[in-house]
Formats: sequence, structure tokens, C-alpha cells
Amino acid sequence: MDNSKKRAAIVAGLVSIAGLIGSGSASAAPQPDAATGEYCVTTLKKLKPGETASEVVSRQCGNDPAIATSAASAENVLVTLYTDNDYKGHWEMFFGQDGPCDQSGYGINSVGFEMENATSSLITHSWCNDVTLYNWVGRDPGGGTYRLRSLGTEISGWEALPGFNDATSSLHLSQY
Repeated sequence: MDNSKKRAAIVAGLVSIAGLIGSGSASAAPQPDAATGEYCVTTLKKLKPGETASEVVSRQCGNDPAIATSAASAENVLVTLYTDNDYKGHWEMFFGQDGPCDQSGYGINSVGFEMENATSSLITHSWCNDVTLYNWVGRDPGGGTYRLRSLGTEISGWEALPGFNDATSSLHLSQY
């Protein structure tokens, strides 16, 4: 076997091992920053009566967008947050394990280390057309809020967040 083939086999093996290490699912209540990277996929459960935060089912991150998107399964994409205007830069996708948004929606108490105070644009899906962004974690309105609504739309996009750029730490998604 020549050196280039050996090198390719070693790299493929290391990539496989790295994938196995990063593919484990998180516990029932993982820390919001249990996984870090430039691209993250987080799966949530829908809010139930009396709950203030959606349970995090899993969170996987990586520095390659293809690795992070491979972690997503058939759940509904709820929102994708981007670090730059015009849907560019690093991103985090939040998925809904229990279906699309409804009036109770999903409560995200922390957007994660990579996106905290770094979100500059976002796209919502699955009828999540009523969005409240919070400057503080825990969806605490004391630090300021920013409301986005797109009436009657399944998919909505905000290519910039004037007045709230790089200020999001948590958010609430629901159907208007």
C-alpha cells in the first residue's frame, strides 16, 4: 500500500472514531453547552401545560456543517439561528420532536455558547411564526426582548435583526 493510500485509510479511521465519539445522545436533561462547535443541532420537546422550558432531547455540534446536519432526524425544523446577516456564518438548528409549533410552542432557555449574543439572522419553519427573542438566558424579559411575527406563514425569515443584533440568549417560538 503506498503512502497516500495509508494516509487516506488513517484519516478515514480517525473520522469514523470522531463520529462515534460525537454521536452519543445526551441525557434527558443535558447542559445547554454539553456540545460545542460552529454548527449545532438541538432537538426539543414541546412545552406542556405548566412548563416554562422545553426539554432538550439531544444536542450535537461540529465544525463541519455536514456532520451537524447528519445528526438531525425526521423531526420538524423549528428555527435556524445564524451568526451573520443574510443567513450566513455559523448556525444552530432547533428541531421539534413533538411536531410543528402550536400556540404553546417551544421555549428555548439557552441558545448555546456559540450563538449566545451572536445571532444576527434567523429562519423559522413548521409554523413557528411568532418569535420572542430575549437578551438574557431563561427567557427573562428583564434584559430586553424583541418580537418577530409573520402572520399566516409556515416559513419566515429575518435576514437581519436591527435593534437586537448579537443580543439573543434565549427565545420562545409559537404559532400566531
